[in-house]
Amino acid sequence: MPSSEFRIAHTSLARRSLNNLQDNLTRLARVQDEVSSMKKLRKPSDSPVDTVSAMRLRSDMGRNEQISRNLDDAMGWLGVADNAITSTVEQLARVRDLAIQARNASSDSVARGALASEVEKIRESILGLANTQFNGRAVFGGTASTTAAYDSSATYVGFSSVIERTIAPGVRVQVNVNGDDLFGTPGDDLFGELTLLANAIRTNPADLDTLVTDLDTRTTTVQTRLGEVGARFNRVETMKDRNSADALTMKQNLSNVEDTDMAQVLMELRMQEVAYQAALQATARAIQPSLIDFLR
Repeated sequence: MPSSEFRIAHTSLARRSLNNLQDNLTRLARVQDEVSSMKKLRKPSDSPVDTVSAMRLRSDMGRNEQISRNLDDAMGWLGVADNAITSTVEQLARVRDLAIQARNASSDSVARGALASEVEKIRESILGLANTQFNGRAVFGGTASTTAAYDSSATYVGFSSVIERTIAPGVRVQVNVNGDDLFGTPGDDLFGELTLLANAIRTNPADLDTLVTDLDTRTTTVQTRLGEVGARFNRVETMKDRNSADALTMKQNLSNVEDTDMAQVLMELRMQEVAYQAALQATARAIQPSLIDFLR
């Protein structure tokens, strides 16, 4: 007769079966939760290592988003400045054409007066361009709090200073152009030059040779600043493309860490469902015998 030491109590067998059934149900519930949420990482205890990686990626994504805003702002500043300076160059070319016409000996006083009036209108137009704004700030006013870089008398009222934006970790770019660097210093600026040119066209054409040469020099300065702005804009645009690519890579990496592989988890769900059904059947068999069956 077998020793009683080897006998397993029916209640112990039933308890063990129920515990195993509960374990299977827990695993099934976990997989079902992962399928419904499509997230394999929902709390730190799911995977401490992946949690650290996800936190680092989210921090990098936050920095990337800030840099993206900086890049958009930089492109706005430089784009507005580029348009204003391009228009200035075009209008200065027109002023030169008018001065050449006025230098023609056949031009009478009436014709020269009309040419001078057009130069004065162009001066007013360029003054308007010098007060171009972006987001309520004067593009050529430096860090001045005023909304205009020049007052109505064409006096510079800005405060020349460099305005920069961070366009990559550790990389900054100047986004502004100071008015006195573009149009000339107070007392020796483009607006005074245009006034002299208009007066010479109207009353003293003999001075036009010298004034046209000075105008060419100032135009060259404006064109140089235009080239610098264009180069900065291209650099910012390149960094924006790279930043956008980095953002996509970060999102993909975060998805790899946090999101569920649906094909894999659906297969696991099916396996857990089969295992749970098998556990149910095994448990039913374990707790089925009656007292008479147990005593046999």
